[in-house]
Amino acid sequence: MNLRGLSAQRRADIAFARLRAAEIPSERIMAIYLSVSALIEDDWQSHNVREFRIVQAAKAMHRLASGTHRKWDVWIPRLDGTVPYEMHAYPRSSGIVLRKMGEAVEKACGGLPKTAVPEIIALKTERFGLHQSHPLPSS
Repeated sequence: MNLRGLSAQRRADIAFARLRAAEIPSERIMAIYLSVSALIEDDWQSHNVREFRIVQAAKAMHRLASGTHRKWDVWIPRLDGTVPYEMHAYPRSSGIVLRKMGEAVEKACGGLPKTAVPEIIALKTERFGLHQSHPLPSS
């Protein structure tokens, strides 16, 4: 389907339709948004602004169900046989479309990030330690 000329909102709706068609569960989309929010919040050197957060989350969502994937066998004469060959090509994600997707997921999550993100950061810190952007604790 050629998406050129369509509005950003329409292209975002089509991206969500591709996610539904690929049977990506809504819990996974919410998990992506929460994990990206937690990573940005925990990284003290990151751009901790709303737009950066929603665009980064939308990039991850957009890659889940987009792209062209082909697989075929290629004849190799010196092997006297074929070997499998795969090609994966992903379209560039557009800024306004990503903002629309991120805004939709942000709205769907509501106030959940306010309570979940600190818990996610605490679990991550307990398991893997402080983020490298944090100053080292003094002895």
